[in-house]
Amino acid sequence: MIVNLSTTKKILKEFNIKLKKRLGQHFLIDANVLSKIINIAKILSDDNILEIGGGIGTLTESLSKKAKTVVCVEYDKKLVSVLKELFKDTNNVIIIQADALNYSFNPLISKFSLNKMVSNPPYNIAATLIFNMLNKYPKIENYIVMVQEEIAKRLTAKPRDKNYSAISAKIFFISQIKSCFKVSRNSFLPSPEVDSRVIEIKRKKFSYENIDKEKLFKLIDISFRHRRKKLVNSILSEKDWKLSKIQTENIIEEITGNRNVRAEELEQEDYIKLYKAFFKNYK
Repeated sequence: MIVNLSTTKKILKEFNIKLKKRLGQHFLIDANVLSKIINIAKILSDDNILEIGGGIGTLTESLSKKAKTVVCVEYDKKLVSVLKELFKDTNNVIIIQADALNYSFNPLISKFSLNKMVSNPPYNIAATLIFNMLNKYPKIENYIVMVQEEIAKRLTAKPRDKNYSAISAKIFFISQIKSCFKVSRNSFLPSPEVDSRVIEIKRKKFSYENIDKEKLFKLIDISFRHRRKKLVNSILSEKDWKLSKIQTENIIEEITGNRNVRAEELEQEDYIKLYKAFFKNYK
């Protein structure tokens, strides 16, 4: 098995791999952690798994023993070569070299009937990647991902929490997130500066009729643009905003009871009410 310190070091040396900090490359070396991830994923023999950030194949190896197919997407061309060599005799592993943040997954999802994502994505893209996958690819309904503790807190934060952000508010509308377990920084080579956490995410259908989801999400992004400013000032900073300051303030006060409220103080449902009030008179 790849998931141990000696084998990981051997692979790094054999293939002359120089780790790239800017890509957030940290390789799991704790077999107990890997086993827990696989158990949480509940992989069936007919599951077709998407893995983003294959690294040297630590997770890929275990996934391939359970799933029908594993499609592994890796950005680093050097690691892609390593993965192709390590899994050249494994018929159910497909290796793709691509930048996951700028890649259209629909052809892969259709071709391989991908239904689940199990991944240890690079730390530097994890939050954006998870949101993009949830928002754009409804056929993948279940996600088991390992992220930095800080990212897990952001994804699961509630209003008035210091970690609550635009992504916290948006992700509420399209998923349910469960925190599974903490992973020590010592479980990786090299050790990152922070601990990690495995989370389980189940995509849910956006269930609001007559609401343009992308327009709602843009409103949330605008609201959090200047986090420490009052909500009204953040919204008015949008160059194409069509309502006057007094109109905007009155709507905010009517819905929240406080015209000086900040974005992080609002419940997610408040954004639905604001959307309806702001956009009822113009498109």
